[in-house]
Amino acid sequence: MKAKFSRKHWDAGLPFHTARRNGRRAVITRKCFILVGLSVLARAQKALLDDEDFSGWQSFGAGSWSAEGSELVGRSDKTKTGPGYIFTRELFTDFRLALLFNISAGGRSAVYVREPRRQWALDGDNRPGFGVNGGYAVLIDYQDRDNPTGTIDNVQKSKRLVGAEEKWNEMEIICRGSEIRVAIAGQNVNRYNQLRVQPGVIGFGVPGGFSQGVVARFRNIVVTSFA
Repeated sequence: MKAKFSRKHWDAGLPFHTARRNGRRAVITRKCFILVGLSVLARAQKALLDDEDFSGWQSFGAGSWSAEGSELVGRSDKTKTGPGYIFTRELFTDFRLALLFNISAGGRSAVYVREPRRQWALDGDNRPGFGVNGGYAVLIDYQDRDNPTGTIDNVQKSKRLVGAEEKWNEMEIICRGSEIRVAIAGQNVNRYNQLRVQPGVIGFGVPGGFSQGVVARFRNIVVTSFA
């Protein structure tokens, strides 16, 4: 099972928690987290995760991931270096992703989009969000003023800092053709129109090696695919 993060943000390292069910590894420990795929024609919702089937997810790197109530929770491992990631197995090209996130004080995270399935690594151009044909990482960071929340890592800085640590914040990411738009709490913070048009997984990451530990929480995660 595999996972991911960004240059200075993700070189710190990330860990993933796995459980064993019937002799196989599972990324999430129990039911409660649902990622929903909807088409513009309002197809029936599709739950990619439940207590019996973890096949819709893959993790990579260091870090632990669990479902707690209605939340997907990622925790860094203070004893390990390198980031950790969790990704959908399903691919998405043009879509709207809506979610709520809550990051612990001093923590960092990222949301990955259009990240192709590949042989991921924890360094070099095969890191998630890196490489000529890699995907994109939308950062969650309230400490780095040069790369604040909403920044598209190594592409374009967020126009303004919106939201805060240790509270629930709304995020919307729209990928359509060569354009990506990012909004936090209803405020547009980034727009970039030279995106690579490629199918990829959607994912989340947490850094490792932080003395205080990092906890990233996500809930109400909904994907609407455009025809």
